[in-house]
Amino acid sequence: MKKTVKFALGMTALGGAAAAGAYGMCSLIDELLFNRNMVLPESVGRKISGCDSSHLGDFLQNNLKWLEDYGYEKHYIISDSGYKLTGYLFKAKQESDLYLFGAHGYRSYGKKEFAGVAQYYLSRGVNVFLVDHVASGESEGTYCTFGYNEVRDCMKWLGYMRSAFGKDIRIILHGVSMGCATVTMMSGREDLPENVRAVVADCGFTTAKALFRYKLGDLGVPPERLIKAVDFVHTGKMGFSFGDLEPVECVKNSRVPMLFIHGAEDKLVPCFMVKELYEACGSEYKDLLIVEGADHAQSFKVNRELFESKLDELLKKI
Repeated sequence: MKKTVKFALGMTALGGAAAAGAYGMCSLIDELLFNRNMVLPESVGRKISGCDSSHLGDFLQNNLKWLEDYGYEKHYIISDSGYKLTGYLFKAKQESDLYLFGAHGYRSYGKKEFAGVAQYYLSRGVNVFLVDHVASGESEGTYCTFGYNEVRDCMKWLGYMRSAFGKDIRIILHGVSMGCATVTMMSGREDLPENVRAVVADCGFTTAKALFRYKLGDLGVPPERLIKAVDFVHTGKMGFSFGDLEPVECVKNSRVPMLFIHGAEDKLVPCFMVKELYEACGSEYKDLLIVEGADHAQSFKVNRELFESKLDELLKKI
C-alpha cells in the first residue's frame, strides 16, 4: 500500500501531459522487459542482447529431441500468486536419491535451457527435475520477474520435491542467466532446505541495476535517469524494485559448495560479473570456470569436456 501511495504521489508531482508521456514511455519499456506477450523484433533483440544464437539451431533441436524421446513425468504446483506452474521429471536409469533442479533463463523454458546438460546429469545417475518459471513455457502468468518471484516459486518447488520424491533426497541447484540469479539468491537464504547440497551458477548478473546500466551504456543511452524512471514505474506496477534483485549480496551468505561458470565472450551479462559473484561468495568450497570463446549461456556447447569435468569435481563434494 505504501509503495502504491508513493507511486501515485510521484506521478501527480510530474504533472499533466509530461507525466502521462513519461509514464507511457517507461511503462512500455517495463512491459517489453517483463511481459511474456511483448516480443521484440529479432533484429532489435539481437542488438540489445549482443547475442546471435541462430547457429545453435541444430545443436538445440537435436538435444531437445533426445530429451523428449527420453521421456518424463509432468508435475504441477500452484504459486503463491495463484499461477499453475509446470515441472518435468527425467528419471535416471538407476535408482538415485540425487536430483538436479534446473532454473532456466530469461524468455526460455526448462527443457530448452537444459536440453544438452541434462544428458550429462542423467549419465551420472542424477535425476533431472526441470521447471518452467512463471510466464514461461507451459506455466501460467504474464510477467517474469528476473528472479524476484522465481525465488519464491522455486523454494516452493523444493518443498514439493521433498514431499513427492523423499524428505532425504539430495538436490543440486543449477541456474542459467535469470535462473542463475534465482539460484544464487536462493543460496543465501536461511530457510534453504538442507537437501540442497550444491549450486551451479551459469552466466548470472550481480545486480539488476548493474546489468541494465551496462546494456544501456552499450546502446549509447544515458542509463541512470532512465533506469530510475523505469524502476519508479515498475515498482508501482509490480510491487518490487530493481534494487530488490541483488544476487551478489545474497551469495555472501551461501554455505553450500558453488561452481560459477561464465563465457569469456558473453555480450549480454559481462564476464566481470561472475568474478564479483565468485569473490563475494561465502561458501567454504567455491570454484570458477570461464570458458574462452563462449557467448551467453553457450559454455556447455563451446567446451563440453571442460564443463563436464568441472561438474564431476563438484559432484565429489556432495
